[in-house]
Amino acid sequence: RIRFTTLDHQFYLGSAGRVPFAPAGSIELAESAAQAAQDHDAVVLAHHGCSTLGATVEMALRRALNLEEAATMTYRLLLAGNHEADFPEEWRDRIIDV
Repeated sequence: RIRFTTLDHQFYLGSAGRVPFAPAGSIELAESAAQAAQDHDAVVLAHHGCSTLGATVEMALRRALNLEEAATMTYRLLLAGNHEADFPEEWRDRIIDV
């Protein structure tokens, strides 16, 4: 699981869906990605990469960059032996849109 450890990760992404591997271009991959996208603005496609959604291209890019940063931070935390760090649960519903 990719952990969202910063305010930006939580604000721009909130959550990321993950779909199991299916061959590129297959109906299975398209359907599982579309299903995950109904609940998430970012979807990790196993052994393919990711897709992000936004009302604008700029927002989709911002989400992709935050997802990549969150994945990198998660990896580094795991290398350091940290399996706990995450954005504080009690603040997740208190982030305001400006």
